Amino acid sequence: MFQRRKELETFSFLLEQLLNGKRLTLSGGYKDKLPSKILHQLTRLSEKMHGTEEQLKQDQNELRETIAELAHQMRNPLANMEGYLELLSTARSEEERQEYLAVLMETEGKLHFLTESFIKMARLESRIIQIKPEAANLSDTILKSILQVKKAADAKQIVIEFTDGSERNTAHDANWLGEAVYNLLENSVKYSPVGSIVKIAVIYNEMYTRISVSDSGIGIREGEEGRIFQKFYRGKDTGGQPGFGLGLYLSREIVLMHGGFVKARRRERGMEISVFLP
Repeated sequence: MFQRRKELETFSFLLEQLLNGKRLTLSGGYKDKLPSKILHQLTRLSEKMHGTEEQLKQDQNELRETIAELAHQMRNPLANMEGYLELLSTARSEEERQEYLAVLMETEGKLHFLTESFIKMARLESRIIQIKPEAANLSDTILKSILQVKKAADAKQIVIEFTDGSERNTAHDANWLGEAVYNLLENSVKYSPVGSIVKIAVIYNEMYTRISVSDSGIGIREGEEGRIFQKFYRGKDTGGQPGFGLGLYLSREIVLMHGGFVKARRRERGMEISVFLP
């Protein structure tokens, strides 16, 4: 009886420690199976609680960093709009007004793109969006993405070459995978020289379907192969090209939710990004 009471007092003390946020580091010490089992369960509960707490702190830090970065990204466009609105109000000629309006429209487009990208990012990260893969023609999905980027490619006289080794169906969410492919193509067109070629190819084998996008643009430096998919990261050689470092991150998240992965490879000139779908 005394032994049982002592065990209960020990367990009560350990539970109180847990409630006070203390971490338990326990080892065996009981011969009976039940007390040993309870002791082991308390240890596991302690580890789980602290793991959840650490994950929550990490999530909070990431949220703070994301909000701070978003505010930083929006600061310049908002300042530009404020300045040009003031200039517009004092414009002396129709030509000046049209010039200021053009800049304001361009800046508004940047802010719209940033806010839309941020909303997509938040929805993907919170898993509000559900990827629903269905057997569909992958070529059709890619062709729609090519059409979306065609205007920007034509403006730089860039040719997009598409090669598909088969017309078979592949399980994918056409809307969201199309978004991922569009981001890859838009990135290649943006950083490729005038009159160059952007190639996109689909390769099938027994293990995966691979979509590769290659260009002869500015490429990336050694060691940036994984970093370019990080949120808000921009390559060191992007120069004065506009961008927020969200496109490749969104593409990677979409592909991960398809059960696949994305890989970047440096080339002698430009780079190649491949999407692997199961």
